[in-house]
Amino acid sequence: MKKSNAIKAISAVAGASVLLAGCAAAPEAAAPAAAPVEAVTSVAVKGGVLELGQAAQYDKLAEVKGEFSFNQNVMSPASEIFNLFGTAATAMCAKPAFAFDNVDETNYYVNIGGKIQKDQSISLAALKQQGTTRTMVCSCATSSSVAQGSVTGARVADLLSLAGVEEDANAITFKSADGYESTLPLQYVLDKDALLVYDIAGEGNPTGLQVWMPSTVSKYFTRQVTEIELSREEALPIVEKAVPAQRAKVSILNRSEETFAIGDKITFEGYADDCGVAITAVEFSLDGENWTSCPVENASADKWVNWSFDYVAEAAGTFKLDVRARTEEGTVSPLASSVIFTVE
Repeated sequence: MKKSNAIKAISAVAGASVLLAGCAAAPEAAAPAAAPVEAVTSVAVKGGVLELGQAAQYDKLAEVKGEFSFNQNVMSPASEIFNLFGTAATAMCAKPAFAFDNVDETNYYVNIGGKIQKDQSISLAALKQQGTTRTMVCSCATSSSVAQGSVTGARVADLLSLAGVEEDANAITFKSADGYESTLPLQYVLDKDALLVYDIAGEGNPTGLQVWMPSTVSKYFTRQVTEIELSREEALPIVEKAVPAQRAKVSILNRSEETFAIGDKITFEGYADDCGVAITAVEFSLDGENWTSCPVENASADKWVNWSFDYVAEAAGTFKLDVRARTEEGTVSPLASSVIFTVE
């Protein structure tokens, strides 16, 4: 968190300009103020990390007012993306397990075979001659992990055009060097204009080539791709989406043990994402019942929303701020994010 002239936060929100928006009470916020203190079992801040704790008492306010802004152009540093690859290999990103040693680019090839007119073997060096750079989100289907990066790679569609795909091919399989493979409907991959990425945030890609696709959960982001196979399948594979509990992901990036004073401006920061569905509002509550809704206007569905909320401390006590997101489909975060702070 940060206040007036003192900053104490861990946050990825930085750099680019922001869009300002006002906040209004959500429809359910008309109820009178709740009891000032309630005992709840929740998370507590210890050593800058939210942890499960014993039943604790938090003061409550029925209304939370503040200045809201959001920005969709924030990028995750390459180190954070690489760390996610390594620490959540089976959840955040597709196998194989992350290797920190750079691949030998001089001997790295991707072979294209199956239902094509001409087998192809293309070197990584050759692929780097046809790079396309885009901003993409990598979001886990089964956890809260999400990152947004500037990635550069070769278009899968361009590679397939070189090989000449047979008319009856309807599926594509990406295979890694260790035998891991992921099969998707061919038309889905073409519609998403998938990339074989060789550079992430200007730091290269230690695993050589990785599949990235917009609005697609990261289990399909196969790493260290060395083979692409076209096939004809009687039943097309179903593309999995995020599990219901991980829809409308929201997170607070602030972690602090600082105590604030009445009148201090405290800035809370975080992100929200729904993997291809636009976020339309971020909502805040200091009692878990009444929510202040801050519109996220005209947000792009293919980028995450980095948000900032300036709150002026108006009463003494220990408070738990809950944050949730709302999507254009009407989905509300099944799992809110919370942070605890004290005002004296």
